[in-house]
Amino acid sequence: MSDNSIEEVIDNKAPPILSAVRRKLGLPGEALIIPSDVHDYLVDLKLLRQDMFVGVCGGNILNPNHLGIFLNMLKNGSSEEAEEKKNSTRKVAAALFFHEHVVSILKLNMSNGDCWFDLVDSMPKSREGGRMGGTRTRCKDINALEVVLREYACSKFSESNCMYIDNNLWDDILCDFDPRVFQAFVWAA
Repeated sequence: MSDNSIEEVIDNKAPPILSAVRRKLGLPGEALIIPSDVHDYLVDLKLLRQDMFVGVCGGNILNPNHLGIFLNMLKNGSSEEAEEKKNSTRKVAAALFFHEHVVSILKLNMSNGDCWFDLVDSMPKSREGGRMGGTRTRCKDINALEVVLREYACSKFSESNCMYIDNNLWDDILCDFDPRVFQAFVWAA
């Protein structure tokens, strides 16, 4: 997917969809919406099909086991380990919800059998020439993606988040209040 295509989606395609989802839910214009609400809307419009849904997972983004479940679904295009070989070349994408923000991850199947992963963040950042815009970070294997996701997560933690993390073990029951919590939705075609 070209940078221009990604910019077109971020700048022109996504805003009307997000506005429509907020209207459908009766929310104000800048209200937080979760990925599943957007996915449901796209399924209703027949832009996504329910049979493309691989799965949802989440937990502590700093826990290798929790993050590993997501990375395996993304790499394999399946929530089942046994289907790894059959599905490893599927087109796969994910929406990762973390710290009230969503980033997209796209799997790129290379002709030599390797898989690359692009993390696309629509949140404007300063770029070359002083322009503001979203970013794409290319990871040339699943291990590099894991490192990038850990760095991304750590960059979002405030000082008070770090104090909480230092003083509290992960507890599934209290995950709604834990700054490490993430949720990921994986789709494949």
